Amino acid sequence: MKIKNIAAALFLAASLAGFTGCGQQTAKEETTETTEKAKITDKAYICPMYCENSASDQPGKCPVCEMDLEKNPDYVAPASASADTTGAVADTAAAN
Repeated sequence: MKIKNIAAALFLAASLAGFTGCGQQTAKEETTETTEKAKITDKAYICPMYCENSASDQPGKCPVCEMDLEKNPDYVAPASASADTTGAVADTAAAN
């Protein structure tokens, strides 16, 4: 009888530890995924599976899972020198 109680207690403890461990692992995975998503703002196209080193500035296929790359909704285009479309150059000598 005592062996059954001890076995039941061990089973219960192992079950509770398993549920707690899964919850912590899921939270860690979500944090990692969020961090990975946050890193990809400098590429126009990303893998829908967020494969490592798969983001690109050109459309194509993911080199890891071979899925089609999708437009990155978080893409931030870099500020470039071509932002001045007039082609005019300021004359700083005339201002003095």
